[in-house]
Amino acid sequence: MSLMSTGCFKPGHFENYYWQLDSLQYYTKKQSREINQLRVDLYTKSAEVAEKIEMLNTRLGESESRLTLMSEKIGKGKKVDSDSVGLSSVSPEARMIYESAYLNYVKGNYVESIDGFKSYIKIAPESSLSDNALYWIGECYYAMGKRQDAVNTFNELVNGYPESSKKPAALYKTGIIYEEANELKIARMYFDRVMKEYPNSTEALLSRNRLNQ
Repeated sequence: MSLMSTGCFKPGHFENYYWQLDSLQYYTKKQSREINQLRVDLYTKSAEVAEKIEMLNTRLGESESRLTLMSEKIGKGKKVDSDSVGLSSVSPEARMIYESAYLNYVKGNYVESIDGFKSYIKIAPESSLSDNALYWIGECYYAMGKRQDAVNTFNELVNGYPESSKKPAALYKTGIIYEEANELKIARMYFDRVMKEYPNSTEALLSRNRLNQ
């Protein structure tokens, strides 16, 4: 005697089970699609947030660089700007190259600015602004997101021009780069060095603020 003939399983029951199975499969697939879409949305939003944070960090670095430059000018009072003094002793060609390179930096044309400052250093390697040119090359690399190139350039300035007026800014900016890379111990080392070697500088104040965050 078959099970169906005993009344244990009726044809209608099978149809009901099939319907329930189909429904479960449908909702399972639907939920799977929704979960996958949520994962895509989460990844997309995470990438957007990371990009915005990166953009804000870059803008912050640029603002701090401009603050440093403005503070230097204010601190000099009525003294003649050091760039003007340095440019007065070089050839008209070198002066034009330097001024054009700096203008490109201000406009955000970083590749052209780097090329210009490198040309200046090549033409006037012994001038009093070679270290300044090197510093702005580092700032350009930083603004472009090429942080290792920026660190290498700032270190070249620190080691090659130990008496440079740009040395505290180069040390401070190197600390910023390591801080952004989450290398906090190395970042602190640079900030401490700025405060120790240049206690009255704008960079020392900025470094102290960084360490107190």
